[in-house]
Amino acid sequence: MKWRHRLLQLLLLLCLGLGLYVTSIFPLQWDWSREGRNQLHPQTLALLQQLQEPLKVTAFVPDHPLQRAAITTLLDKYRRHHPQLTLEFIDPSQQPELARKLEIQHTPQLLLEYADRQERIGTVNEQLLTAAITRLNLDVQGWIAGIQGHGEASLTGNRNHDLGSFGQMLEDKSYKIINLELSSTGQVPGNVQLLILAAPATPLADDETAIIMNYLQQGGSLLWLADGQIPAPLADYLGIVFLPGTIVDAAAADLGMDSPAIAIGKAAKSSPLKKTLAAPVFLPHARVPEIMADKWVATPLLQTGSRSWNETGPLQGSIARDPQSGELPGPLNLALALHHNRTDGKEQRVIVIGDSDFLGNNFIGNGANRDFGLALVHWLTGNQQLIDIPEFVPADQQLHWRPATTAWVAAVFLFGIPVLLTAMGLCIGWRRKKA
Repeated sequence: MKWRHRLLQLLLLLCLGLGLYVTSIFPLQWDWSREGRNQLHPQTLALLQQLQEPLKVTAFVPDHPLQRAAITTLLDKYRRHHPQLTLEFIDPSQQPELARKLEIQHTPQLLLEYADRQERIGTVNEQLLTAAITRLNLDVQGWIAGIQGHGEASLTGNRNHDLGSFGQMLEDKSYKIINLELSSTGQVPGNVQLLILAAPATPLADDETAIIMNYLQQGGSLLWLADGQIPAPLADYLGIVFLPGTIVDAAAADLGMDSPAIAIGKAAKSSPLKKTLAAPVFLPHARVPEIMADKWVATPLLQTGSRSWNETGPLQGSIARDPQSGELPGPLNLALALHHNRTDGKEQRVIVIGDSDFLGNNFIGNGANRDFGLALVHWLTGNQQLIDIPEFVPADQQLHWRPATTAWVAAVFLFGIPVLLTAMGLCIGWRRKKA
């Protein structure tokens, strides 16, 4: 009988060893936690599938096992989906010359290297790490140029109507921005990837308009924020007309807006940017662009609701839609995406929006204006892979009480328990005196 027990033990050990060997070759994991908190975000996984080259991560961290273990655990999740990722730990106190050369002034700090590019992050989490990898994978083909010289909103300006905050966001995403005066250059430089025309206050000269037209005919991308002056040849080339008047939207009052001239834009059903908008976009004093020719394939990006119209009269006193004045009811277009395939097989993209103030320094923080503006540039430059991973907060670490429940709990702890303890103290004191 003893030999049978020993044989059974041997078989168990063999099965255990075989199981360990199989798991080392075919590592399988299951995340049974709520909302998958132990796995990477789906957008992170999609990004890692796009990486074609090795990714090197150097972690400048003191020799603290717990701190290094946390970094290793996170990077192992990335390595499972991109095996070409390597991780190296360096203690800055042991290599001070290297730390000074790389300007490592605090720890922890991660240095990411990919395709001859570098990014650094000082806080180690998936949100920042994925954002850094996304910037490393950015296809930066040229500059984003904002036309200047006619009172346009500037990508580097600090005035309320300027786009300085938006320009800084683009630079944070590794885009390169410049201001461009067509009268000085005489052309759009060949290294310009995207041209932005934002609300010229005075008309463009004929030769300047011709420069923009030539840029488009060569296949360039354009973001036209159509406030201010409208270059007629440009509108004709794109087949765009603008309805008269300014959009008035009754839905603005529902969202706490004082002015009825703020259009509340929501993603159109067919919009390629629909997934990027989790909230409405607020556009003050917006125009309605309409496509009138079949030169381009036009897709609405943003539209108003049914309680809006293009008001042609003064925005004072009681305002109501007047059909006799050509005022049309919503939904109305706020932004149009135009694209077509050129003879060389490449797709050309243009976006026309009847407002520029929504990206201005004074308004960009409202609603989803920031997210929509970044999505516009990503789409126009072909960088839809640029993503922002939302911060993850586990649902079981949040309390969502109704107001009545909150009031009841507050009453119990602030009044009920103190009154109860006071009554107990008085009762005990009375009984002791009586005894």
